[in-house]
Amino acid sequence: MFSSSAQSQRALAKITLVDGKSQIVSVKLPMSGKLTDAFNNSEAFIDIITGDGTQQVINKATVARAEAADPPRAGLNQQRRSSDKSGFNPYAVLGVEKSASADELRQAFLALVKTYHPDRFASFDLPQEMKDYAAAMQARINMAYQQLGG
Repeated sequence: MFSSSAQSQRALAKITLVDGKSQIVSVKLPMSGKLTDAFNNSEAFIDIITGDGTQQVINKATVARAEAADPPRAGLNQQRRSSDKSGFNPYAVLGVEKSASADELRQAFLALVKTYHPDRFASFDLPQEMKDYAAAMQARINMAYQQLGG
């Protein structure tokens, strides 16, 4: 009945859990396409993707606050940022043309994941700012690839 190729709509949200921890996640939106409806419908659980790309289903009762969020800024990457002046542009994040094939998108995604994945830097004694930068870049890369159908 439903096509398996149908893309589910998602939005970035900053959620604060009842234990006080906050994080930016990608939330699966309901058919209305509204973030508020995702948190206010009758379903007990919500589908999220964390910044490291892990898909989870969490109980809404554990969420104390949710608000729309912009994609994390990765300020040190001036070249990509300068080509992304109109907001979040998934093609610019992945460094591909709009005419890129699915295979080209996947190759660009995998190359960037290899470069920026936070686990790659976990064993190094680096300043927290560099680790935060890698995490922000990974979140942007995941979001860009997801928006382009990955």
